[in-house]
Amino acid sequence: MATVINTREDLDALIGTESYTTFMIYLKGSMTRKVDMAIYPDGYGKPEYTGPAIDPIWTEIQDLSVIERFGFTPEDFA
Repeated sequence: MATVINTREDLDALIGTESYTTFMIYLKGSMTRKVDMAIYPDGYGKPEYTGPAIDPIWTEIQDLSVIERFGFTPEDFA
């Protein structure tokens, strides 16, 4: 059965376990996310669109919302 971690207290109860280590890796990975910054014309992606295909422009941005929810800062993962 999978361990459910909803709060920092849930996480702290697992210190020293494989579940704790795995969750910390996931938290570290959540600190950035990729966003498509390409500009798409109106109707792009709809069946009636007849213009050229536009490649996505992926940009990585920092998003600390998940680690902050668990009471961490980026320095905790350095």
